[in-house]
Amino acid sequence: MNTKSLRIATLVVLLINLILVGLVELFTFEMEPGKGITGNGNPAVVLWFIELPAYLLLLTGIALIVHKERYLLQYNRIWVSFILLILLAVSILLQVDKAQRIHDQIEGRIEEYGWLNPYTNTIYINFYSFLSGILLMLLIQSVITLIRIRIKGNRT
Repeated sequence: MNTKSLRIATLVVLLINLILVGLVELFTFEMEPGKGITGNGNPAVVLWFIELPAYLLLLTGIALIVHKERYLLQYNRIWVSFILLILLAVSILLQVDKAQRIHDQIEGRIEEYGWLNPYTNTIYINFYSFLSGILLMLLIQSVITLIRIRIKGNRT
C-alpha cells in the first residue's frame, strides 16, 4: 500500500473512531441526583465491539505512516520523546480526573452492577483514553528510534 492510500485509510479510520467515541458518550447514561437508576440495559457496550478493533486499526495506521515517512528519524531528538511523555502524563491525569468525577457522580448507587454498566462506559472509552493510546504508541516509537540511532552511532 502506498503512503497516500495509507494516509487516506488512516484518516477515514480516525473519523470513524472519533464518531464512535462520541456515540459512546451519547449513549452512556448520566446519574442524576434524586433519580433512580435506569433499567434500559447498556446500549453503548455494543459500540465497544466496533470501537476497539477500529482503534487498533487506527494505531496501526498511524504507526505505519510514522515509520514509512521516517518522521521520527527526521525530528527525533530527546526533546520529542520528552514532549510526548509530558503530553501522555497530562492525558492520563485528565483520564483519571474524568473517572473520579464519574465515580463521585454515581455515589455508590450502582454497586450491584459492577464497573461495566450504563453509567460508566465513558470511564473506558473517551477522548482522553483515545489520545493516551496514540501518545503512548508515538512515545514507544520515539524511544525505539532514539535507541536505534544511538546504537548505529556507537557502531561507526
